[in-house]
Amino acid sequence: MANRRRTNVNRDLIPEIDSLDAQRDVLERRLEDGYRRIDEAAIAGADIAEWETFWIQLLGEYEDVCRELKIAA
Repeated sequence: MANRRRTNVNRDLIPEIDSLDAQRDVLERRLEDGYRRIDEAAIAGADIAEWETFWIQLLGEYEDVCRELKIAA
């Protein structure tokens, strides 16, 4: 995903936005990786309850960061 900035972004917020962009990107990769691993473990018959709980927590963090980015934009 390309990072697109509006021209009217408050320049004082740019470091925060960049940090939030980085957080979002890391969380997105972790969510994708976790989803894949959970799926593989489920297919193998493993107990994935704790993994799913953790994944849901990561999803919440991702949603929080996305909301913060929307507010900062």
